[in-house]
Amino acid sequence: MKHLKATSVLLSAAMCMSMVITPAAVMADETEVPSETLTTESSETKENEKTAPTVNPTPSETDPKATESSEPSGTEEKETDDQVPEEKDSEEKAPEDQPAEESEEPEEDKKEALNSIVASGKCGPKVNWSLDKAGTFKVTGKGSMTGYNCVQTAGTDDYVVDSPWFSRRKEIRKVIVSKGVTTVGSYAFRECSNLVSVSLPTGLKIIGNGAFGFCDSITKISVPKTVTRIGEGAFSSDYKLVSINIPNGVKEISDYTFSFTALTNVVIPSSATGIGKNAFSGCKALKSIKIPSSVKHIDDRAFRNCTSLETVDIAFVGLDWIGTFAFQNCTGLKHFLVPLSVMYLDSQTFGGCGNLEEIEMSETLYDKCKALNHPFIAKAKVFHYLPEGQDFSDEQSVYYRILNPEINGTGTVMLYTIPYSIEKVVIPSVVTGPEGVKYKVIKIDPWAFRYHQNIKSVVIGSNITSIRDNAFENCINLVSVTGGAGLRSIGTRAFKGCTKLKTVIITSKALWKIGPYAFQGDKYLKTIYIKNTTKLAKSGVKNSLKSSSVKTVKVKKTKLKKYKKFFKKKNCGKKVKIKK
Repeated sequence: MKHLKATSVLLSAAMCMSMVITPAAVMADETEVPSETLTTESSETKENEKTAPTVNPTPSETDPKATESSEPSGTEEKETDDQVPEEKDSEEKAPEDQPAEESEEPEEDKKEALNSIVASGKCGPKVNWSLDKAGTFKVTGKGSMTGYNCVQTAGTDDYVVDSPWFSRRKEIRKVIVSKGVTTVGSYAFRECSNLVSVSLPTGLKIIGNGAFGFCDSITKISVPKTVTRIGEGAFSSDYKLVSINIPNGVKEISDYTFSFTALTNVVIPSSATGIGKNAFSGCKALKSIKIPSSVKHIDDRAFRNCTSLETVDIAFVGLDWIGTFAFQNCTGLKHFLVPLSVMYLDSQTFGGCGNLEEIEMSETLYDKCKALNHPFIAKAKVFHYLPEGQDFSDEQSVYYRILNPEINGTGTVMLYTIPYSIEKVVIPSVVTGPEGVKYKVIKIDPWAFRYHQNIKSVVIGSNITSIRDNAFENCINLVSVTGGAGLRSIGTRAFKGCTKLKTVIITSKALWKIGPYAFQGDKYLKTIYIKNTTKLAKSGVKNSLKSSSVKTVKVKKTKLKKYKKFFKKKNCGKKVKIKK
């Protein structure tokens, strides 16, 4: 127990360097009803109290009175990221010593409720609080709740929060935050060690730094879907906390947020871009974590001492870096896949992972680790990704050439060639390459289908932006070409000599160019459909239909007049009808 206390003290000290080492004053506007004297805590209880990572509240969460007095006269209060704009309230203000919102109750019930309140006051510009004899703490009103300071008492390991109810924190057993309240203030319920139930409303946006830290009787909390920020250390050292949902809207798992809880399985939402320092450190019951491709960094000591952690389900691409000691002493880990996009590992990232049997990593990362004599290099399994210009084939022996070898999910390829035996060609939007890397298919190579005499139909994938010169030249049995929702250009003589071609329907809105002689010699092609495009340029159709049999071009109704000028004989090489 002393060892655990020492660990927590060190963590707190690291984050409290800038704080004044004096107890904070209690809010002046507190109105407290006399209550029975609390039983003096035993020495054993004091020994069990822990210190948590402590962060100053953001300006938006501080007492509006204090903020107002600290600024020069006539200076408007600045709005911060944590501050949620408040709705204008035309209703009459509630008295300061009463909750701002009350449900409709019979008069007798109201009197009984008022008689049971032992303390109450304000905790925000339009937010009030009350605590009753049963231990129910209610936050009512509209807008932001005040954020409080957590300050270490000089010469001790104890911390004091300047909330008006901090001295009564042991009495709080249930917290109800009413609809209309948009933030839970920093350190508002720190060290409420008897708190077992928390109700948070839809519409809540922010849970402040350390808001529920050291609430070691809480086992589960339901976080509303509207929450976009959970502050640093918000649930730190909630030792019995085994269940919590992280809403898909939270952009960062902050430092120390869930450290020293008993969480077992965690899913990081796809909205999150990072996992902060010590975010899950000391979660000794944590068995699995799922990390999506949206997460770009795992910071230092994020999962340190998660001794039961066995499975890290991490996206193959997306992550940029993993911090020092990130998985230190995760003795349950046997296998770890380092995403392709990670280009550096610190030697202590997996320090103390004595049961780690295999690490999968890219060839590039392996070479770097080998050069630095990393201790886990002997356990590494190398996988490869393809460089620019490299070819690979799919299960149908269709070949693709790498255009962009980036390994963060944005790789692109060009369709290079297909077997002569294929009759119906469906060009995919995305193709899976070696090691499961997915690439967008964005181009068709010049001569990719040239002289393929068995092809009868082609469906163009939605990511294709360019059909390059001569791509389908002399495909003498090709009858129809459809699709191409993302197509921007058709190259010179792209469909030259397709003597049976009858149907060309391009669905793209962005098509701006049809190259010269694109349909030369296509004697059965009478009509081309480009009815969605709004980007066609005059220079983009010059000589496009020259030496073809095309008589009609179907276009968008709103572009009819404009495109008639583009397809004049002087420009495109022959006179054609432009119809809607």
